[in-house]
Amino acid sequence: YFGPGDYGTIRKTFLVQAQTGTPDVVEGLLEDVHVYVQKGDIAPLDSYFNSWSQSSQFEKSTLAPLTINGKLYGIPYNTNARGLIYRTDVLAQYNLPVPKTWTDLVNEARTITKSSNKQVWGLFLCSKVGDPRAPQEFISWYYQVSGGKNLFSVNGSNVTFNGTVDQFTKILTLYQQAFSGSDPAVNPADRGAGWPTEDPGYAAGKFAMAPMGPWLWGRRANDAVATKNIDNSKVAALPVPEGGQNYTYLEVKPIMMNAYSKDKAGAWKLIEFITSAKEMAGWDASSGGIPARRDALDLPEFQGPLGAWIKMFAANIPSGIAQAPVNWGPVANAEMRAVDYVIYGQKSPADAAQWLYSEINNVISSGNIL
Repeated sequence: YFGPGDYGTIRKTFLVQAQTGTPDVVEGLLEDVHVYVQKGDIAPLDSYFNSWSQSSQFEKSTLAPLTINGKLYGIPYNTNARGLIYRTDVLAQYNLPVPKTWTDLVNEARTITKSSNKQVWGLFLCSKVGDPRAPQEFISWYYQVSGGKNLFSVNGSNVTFNGTVDQFTKILTLYQQAFSGSDPAVNPADRGAGWPTEDPGYAAGKFAMAPMGPWLWGRRANDAVATKNIDNSKVAALPVPEGGQNYTYLEVKPIMMNAYSKDKAGAWKLIEFITSAKEMAGWDASSGGIPARRDALDLPEFQGPLGAWIKMFAANIPSGIAQAPVNWGPVANAEMRAVDYVIYGQKSPADAAQWLYSEINNVISSGNIL
């Protein structure tokens, strides 16, 4: 069996046991790479990759974020960019267009919530502290208000924090508006929920719209209801704020080699196997991922309805931005704590934004960012 697993558990376990040499190979998120590099737990793969006859098949944009200080520390097997998945039948039922702006998104979602008598909630947003997808959604909104600028700029050991209180206030206001009102866009009972609620909930018809990646395709096999709902779904670019720009989070999932592996040659053979065109196509097709290598998309697994589904998400990759190579753990937790302050009514968006700005500065000054 091959992933995805509970990334938080994987990360904690690998950090504890990597020096035992087990496992030889670990799968993870892009934000894990810098942490493992900092701890010396993963090995650079340049010599293996550069001598591999298939290396030219990989998209350069998926290799760049895995390169730290000029060294390649992971081989990408999966990529995707966030888009807005929406139920075409629900939008048609209430005569609603595909939302283009944040205002449209919240207002149309509220309309769906009210018109369906809360049988279908208009929108789902991840808001769980510790959930991997929640900060990925947050950073998508950030890229839109920042004009595509990364939250951090890294130059060697120097980190520049590019975020502003005003930008954070705009994002947190979106969350406040989505969870508030008599007919809210998002079910208040789903405050503090993450992807384990989002994916099966959308497939079951509980939500009409959600920021999403292509993995949802794998839920088609759940039952007839899931098949119908996903077949009635399409994908558009994420709505943008007034005055914002169309950018989104680019996800890259790497396979990495344990620096303490007692059989690095064997570990590389395993990495070659996992990231081969055939295996990549098989795993990504079964879960709805976008392969990180061009030739995998030409294989039979990506023809027909699945191919059309993947292409809708792939259209968002040109506007995707990979995260800077920093330790995102404490930053992500701070982002989602700020969201919780707002959606639970504990702070105003402006106050939560100021808190978040200060908290991230504290992370940087404490040395935990690198």
